[in-house]
Amino acid sequence: MNPFLNPIIVAKTLKSFLIDPSRTKRLKPEQLKQYQDKAFKKIVKYAYTVPMYHDIYKKAGVHPNDIRGIKDIVKLPFITKNDLRNNFPDKILPLNYNKKNGFVISTGGTSGKSVFLYTDITTMIQSTVPSSRETRFFNLNTRKSRFAHIGNFSPYRIDLVFEEKFYSNIKRFISINNILNLDVNQPMTDIVKKLDDFKPDVIMSYPTIHQNLAFLKRKGYGKNIQPKLLTVGGSMIDDYVRRYVEDAFGCRLLNIYPSVEAGTNIAFECSEGTWHIHPDYFYIEAIDEHSNLVPYGKRGQIVITRLYGQGTPIVRYTGMEDWIRFLPVKKCNCGLTTPVIESFEGRMGANIVLSNGKIFPSGAFCFIEPVLNKFNTFKVKQYQIVQKEIDKIDIFLVIDEDLRNVGTSVKEIAEEIKHVYQQKVGPDVIITVKEVDEIKNPKDASKPAPIVISQVKTKNGYDIGNSAL
Repeated sequence: MNPFLNPIIVAKTLKSFLIDPSRTKRLKPEQLKQYQDKAFKKIVKYAYTVPMYHDIYKKAGVHPNDIRGIKDIVKLPFITKNDLRNNFPDKILPLNYNKKNGFVISTGGTSGKSVFLYTDITTMIQSTVPSSRETRFFNLNTRKSRFAHIGNFSPYRIDLVFEEKFYSNIKRFISINNILNLDVNQPMTDIVKKLDDFKPDVIMSYPTIHQNLAFLKRKGYGKNIQPKLLTVGGSMIDDYVRRYVEDAFGCRLLNIYPSVEAGTNIAFECSEGTWHIHPDYFYIEAIDEHSNLVPYGKRGQIVITRLYGQGTPIVRYTGMEDWIRFLPVKKCNCGLTTPVIESFEGRMGANIVLSNGKIFPSGAFCFIEPVLNKFNTFKVKQYQIVQKEIDKIDIFLVIDEDLRNVGTSVKEIAEEIKHVYQQKVGPDVIITVKEVDEIKNPKDASKPAPIVISQVKTKNGYDIGNSAL
């Protein structure tokens, strides 16, 4: 049965499309705080009916009655990836939950084994609010603007589940011809052809996809691809990629911060470069490597609590493994006043850890952009930094052949890149800059190759680094 024949579902859908997106602007700070407290208490009460949470909370000696609002969140234990993995499938849902109403979704497993959890149609409906809010913020129309999403439609991935369970049902009642979903695994020339026919106002995808689209745009493909906005999620973006893509399309390329566990965008980047958190949907904390809370503005591993939805609840979840700095509230020149992510430094497991004790988060290890900016060149089509051994780093460059002999030589650029990295990492690290024809996606990967990869186990790096100090 189509769930949108249910009047309750229809009412929730209308509320999510028409009323909820304006909530953060409509409510005063004290009202938003009251909303958070109420939503948090409701989520904790729901989580207590889930065997995994029930057992963990009972062992910690905490009960939903002990939770009066967000300030009491510190009473709750953290939840890890392994907690979700070890309790799937039966213990991550309420005992009376009808699995026929739920859909299994999974993470990509880029940092190890995938995490599986449950969502449902009500949660999916609610998950549309942050993106709808972002669309309105950028003066785009959710019904008339044309949105192209290039994502991963593999089995159990949220993109595919959303396509099959949400879009396929709602389109019988509401026209969604302004939405185009494309699988990231299609040939880029096919993707460009479909985008050219569709004429999108917004394109959402991974950094590498945007970069490849920009390359083809420079070569004369996709003359009808003239977006008003590009958004990127699922991986880090550096300043060179941003500049390369924005120059090709003549519009902004801005970050969004989605995750499977979050079910939607946790935050988005405004035109001022501020990452605004959706405070009615998420409560954010940050911890150090010993699971101690860090002060606002200090670097820590993100901890998320989802304040909406059913299926598998996400409360004080540490499994995102991203390093951030965040502030509880910031008034931005864009007009928004929200909690913000001050800086995003990449995934914990992707740290570059060297034997001399130096540690670089992946997001803080992209030093190529200043070199290319110095030489005022776009001849590097794509690049990747790979730590193969504890003191060996390879930097791969893909060169645009049409620009090879324009301006500064590739040799001089490569030498300058090597010089900059050598200064950053020290003389004991071997830096090799290599030109390659292409940067291939990892085998069986769920998304394009990241910019920074470490093939050294982080723990080994820390152990060697500590012994060297």
